[in-house]
Amino acid sequence: MHTYELQLRRTDIDAQHHLNNVVFAQFLDEARADLLDRHESSGAPWRVVVAGQRLSYRMPLLFRTAPVTVTSVVDRIGTSSFTLTHEVRDHENLYLSATSTLVAIAEGAPRPLTDSERIYLLTLAAPRA
Repeated sequence: MHTYELQLRRTDIDAQHHLNNVVFAQFLDEARADLLDRHESSGAPWRVVVAGQRLSYRMPLLFRTAPVTVTSVVDRIGTSSFTLTHEVRDHENLYLSATSTLVAIAEGAPRPLTDSERIYLLTLAAPRA
């Protein structure tokens, strides 16, 4: 599992006084970038595109000074893609659950994941029952 802590900013809050839905997507993007940056793939950064994303809002997130945490777990590894499940939460509440499917690319087209990338993704995989 990968964890990424985020601090809310007052500009993240919408007219209803809770975190704007677009900001949740930005939080997931920041967490994914950190997850991928932690793996050194032969010195070259990961090149991926988000092929699909589904966000399920669980409860409003109001402004606060305490950070929230995005947890990400690898749910599936395919030939050129992988799926992450995410949660945005604090110690008491789940604010958002989401899935993101990412596709590795090279020269604008899907490419197979490397052995090194697969090994790294496996370290972040959810345990199977």
